[in-house]
Amino acid sequence: MFRPFNAAFWRNMPLFRVRPRIQCFVERRFFSAKAIYASFPCTLHYYSPRKTSSLYNQEDKNTRPYRIVDEEVKVSNNGLLYPAVRATSISNGATMYPNTFLMQELVRRYFDENIDREEEGETVETPYIYTIAKGTKLPADLVLINDYISKFSLQPSRGMPVEELNGILDELYEKCAHKETADQWIDTHQFHDAVADDADALWMAQ
Repeated sequence: MFRPFNAAFWRNMPLFRVRPRIQCFVERRFFSAKAIYASFPCTLHYYSPRKTSSLYNQEDKNTRPYRIVDEEVKVSNNGLLYPAVRATSISNGATMYPNTFLMQELVRRYFDENIDREEEGETVETPYIYTIAKGTKLPADLVLINDYISKFSLQPSRGMPVEELNGILDELYEKCAHKETADQWIDTHQFHDAVADDADALWMAQ
């Protein structure tokens, strides 16, 4: 199968700005992003390793041997999570993508790893894909940031504990998301139907 985008390559890419620079003062520092939204500008998909949101402090990563890096967030010294954009794989929220080649790569890799662990006799949880449609409005506690290229993240609009953000995300998924198990999503979203990650005009229209 031809896969024009490699996940490991994209995770190491620097911040790519193609829209005007946006600067916001957060935690006494500036951050840049392609765009910041109060509603979904396109349909986005989120790979959840379990049925509920499970973002966690990156300082606790050693207690999670089978963690997904995209689930890590950076908690400040005061114990609160703030919106931020970094030129790394870590964003302070739930990482989402349109149906792009990178999204397809990530879903299949995470799902394959889950199956491998199950075949080795481990107890694993069922991963889900939450799809939120274009035009969906966000609650006041959330902001959607297009970090770079096709990567988006649902982040808190104010400082809050990680547990509170997880609860707010669960409410949003319950009210607004179309829920599928990862294998169902793979069946209904064929790789050849995905679009290039830098084809903004195509995935923004979906």
